[in-house]
Amino acid sequence: MQSKKKKIVKSAVILGVGAFASKFLGAVYRIPLTRVLTPVGLGLYQLVFPVYTLLLDFSGAGIPSALSKLISSDDEKTRSVKVLTVSLKCLLVVGVIGSLIMAIFGNLIAKGQGNTDATISYLFLSPAVLLVSLISCFRGYFQGYMNMNPTAISQIIEQAVKLFTGLLFAYIFLPNLKLSVAGATLGITLSEIIALLYLFLAYRGSRKNSPLFVKTEKSEFKVIAKKILLTTLPITLIGIILPFSHVIDSFITVNVIGRYRVDATKLYGILFGIVLTVIHLPVSVCYGISSVAIPAVSGAKTKKQSDKNAVKTLVLTFIVSAVATIGIFLTAKFIIKILFSSLTDTETILAVSLLKLSSPIIFFLSMLQTTNGILIGKGKPYYAILSMVFGLIVKTIVGIYLMKNPDFNIYGGAIGLIACYFSACLVNLLLLTTVKVKDENKGYRLSRSKN
Repeated sequence: MQSKKKKIVKSAVILGVGAFASKFLGAVYRIPLTRVLTPVGLGLYQLVFPVYTLLLDFSGAGIPSALSKLISSDDEKTRSVKVLTVSLKCLLVVGVIGSLIMAIFGNLIAKGQGNTDATISYLFLSPAVLLVSLISCFRGYFQGYMNMNPTAISQIIEQAVKLFTGLLFAYIFLPNLKLSVAGATLGITLSEIIALLYLFLAYRGSRKNSPLFVKTEKSEFKVIAKKILLTTLPITLIGIILPFSHVIDSFITVNVIGRYRVDATKLYGILFGIVLTVIHLPVSVCYGISSVAIPAVSGAKTKKQSDKNAVKTLVLTFIVSAVATIGIFLTAKFIIKILFSSLTDTETILAVSLLKLSSPIIFFLSMLQTTNGILIGKGKPYYAILSMVFGLIVKTIVGIYLMKNPDFNIYGGAIGLIACYFSACLVNLLLLTTVKVKDENKGYRLSRSKN
């Protein structure tokens, strides 16, 4: 019992440290990138990511959680390798489609966002959709065995390579700003290539003399593919909602504020490219806890142990996120001045104010992640979908209403985000505390036998 508890905490720490290191490198990356691109270029750079992230979720961002749930619920290792093999084949097709969509329709998307200069960035970033789809399969395999090291290391590799190559290409393509931004996105594509190579080598090392992939009969392939789809679909829907809301933000923010201000893209860049970069640093630590919650809850032998694991992850998230929220609020001015010293005085004042205002997002988003993970682990992901949709509706209504008012402008976007995560988190907590959530882990097992 004690070893299981230690393993949960250890796995959460490993994944949390990896995610934090990854986000920290990403934040460090923004310092010189802001100098090279300027806030206007950063806003252009940031416009691409909501659509990119949405396509990632469609093409397999739910796969790590889904595979970790399937594998943690099954004791037969050969079957787990079959799951990985089938998932790679399926995600290869889906990833190619996602990359093509981004490359072909990038111009139309950029036009709809109000800035066609982002078209080349969409083209350069498009191959990353396929690469991340394949990466997610290997991460899910390792996480199913509570081995978080490959995921953590690959995340750090992604950011380190992006930091070097992204800045290099951004600098090379200057003074053409739109090409410089596109060069920074090209660095992301290269970083995913290196991360995928590392994960494949790690997987090959874990298999030793065993075959890397296992062939499946057509009938078995269909059974496994269906099981993956049924498990992935609700998790993917959960993952899609937030990126989809950010896509809405990318269209609404620039267009709504642009009606009365000429610097709408810059304001969008400060909130989503600078402030939320800082916000996501501590949230990334709690992401490790939420990821561990899925196999910890679904892999428990009894409902009592499953509930204990759920409470443990929830309490740990509460403590870490509460401390981080207070810390970011109190040190907002110091953080912005140190990390983004290239900002003008006016831009710095705005960034500090937005960071203080947005600091509660750390707590609410972290708690939302973990409660989503618990609901997924208990076989009730559709509860989480409902809460996320509710939060999205609240955010959109609040955000548009406030951003239409010149006195609120970009602050209305920040308030909308807070309202989104608060309302969704509240619904999840009410569901977990007032509604009896039936554990349906057995429905996800690949084995036909109950033993």
